Amino acid sequence: MDEYKNIWELYGLKTNPFFTNPLLLFGGDIDIKLAFIGREYEVKRLQNLISNNISGRVIVAGDVGVGKTTFVNFVRSSVPDKVFFTHLKEIAVQPEWDGIDFILNTLSAIYTTIKLRLDINPKFIDEEILKKLELLVDIVERKNYSISLNIGVIGGGYGSNTNISIPSLTIHSLQVFFEDLIRELKKVGYKGVVLHYNNLEIIEEPKLKIKRVESIMSESPIILENLSITELKQLLDKRIQYLNISGLDSIKPYEDEIITKLYQLYNGNLRSILNSLSTAFNELVIDNRPTIMNSEILINTLSNTAKKRWLDKITDTEKEALFLILNSGEITNKEIAQSLKKQKQNISKITNRLLDIYAIKIKRTDGKEKYFTVDSSIKWFLLEKEKKILGKNNLTKNIQNEIQKILPN
Repeated sequence: MDEYKNIWELYGLKTNPFFTNPLLLFGGDIDIKLAFIGREYEVKRLQNLISNNISGRVIVAGDVGVGKTTFVNFVRSSVPDKVFFTHLKEIAVQPEWDGIDFILNTLSAIYTTIKLRLDINPKFIDEEILKKLELLVDIVERKNYSISLNIGVIGGGYGSNTNISIPSLTIHSLQVFFEDLIRELKKVGYKGVVLHYNNLEIIEEPKLKIKRVESIMSESPIILENLSITELKQLLDKRIQYLNISGLDSIKPYEDEIITKLYQLYNGNLRSILNSLSTAFNELVIDNRPTIMNSEILINTLSNTAKKRWLDKITDTEKEALFLILNSGEITNKEIAQSLKKQKQNISKITNRLLDIYAIKIKRTDGKEKYFTVDSSIKWFLLEKEKKILGKNNLTKNIQNEIQKILPN
């Protein structure tokens, strides 16, 4: 069963320190209050918005993988428990939702939190409102929005003689009920409610430009940039510190030079860096002793992995197109056809094949033109390319130094 051994135990760690999942508001392997790094200005700005406004809405924006969910979870974790109510897990918006779905899932998140948190006594909330809330949560689970429910029929847990009729649901009726619920939470002692909606990047761009959508935001967006290289190294150091197995000395599994190398390769994108590190360790053959990842091991491991995953599966022409896309940053079928001197329809077959194996993706569209870019993992080939260039440069320098030694002054 050695194939299922946890390699991180060799480093004195509970689990993989390069995980990309957001830090949780409650639970998780690492306390978010201890492991969060940087963004002091943005944190203070969001805290002020929560504290100083009766009602406020703001978008937290940034590239995919920059840490938006963890950022909002950290701010929510800093909210005083007895002052503001906030739900346990972020509400993940789905593309098929309408207004009714949006409110129902918000109510469901609030209900789940009331039921699970030990510091909230449901008895202090109006019994009728709590019963209606439970029925609405059942609707979320059943995906049935237009029936009258009898609590004795669905087994709500309040007794077969208790009947509460829920009329056909409308946006207005749900809004009224939501406001009633907020008033109940304020009666319990909360100053307000903090709601966190995730996954908003799925909303199509034209809809974001509708004036009504823009006008409901009470603040300009909070823009998250990539962490600095120093902050990234601090983040990883903290993860190693807090994932340490009790009674063991943890071993740092890498040299800092590889963090710098990956930071430069991905322009600081946190998710791509962490995914690359995870892959490197998963692919590395580790015996019963810890291997410290350095630049040479990283480049060899990721380059070989990339070759196995993609180059061994595609033709020479597809390889040619793939590396053209890699070196171009973004490019269309028309531009690929011109560069490779081939028919556009033939190039379409090639890019479709590369899309099928997830070697490339569509970055954006302009009219009918699609702009392709490589999957972040394809950039591992650039590490090998850089290594060869550095090797040639070092060889040239060595030759020049030797020539200087034998030349007369």
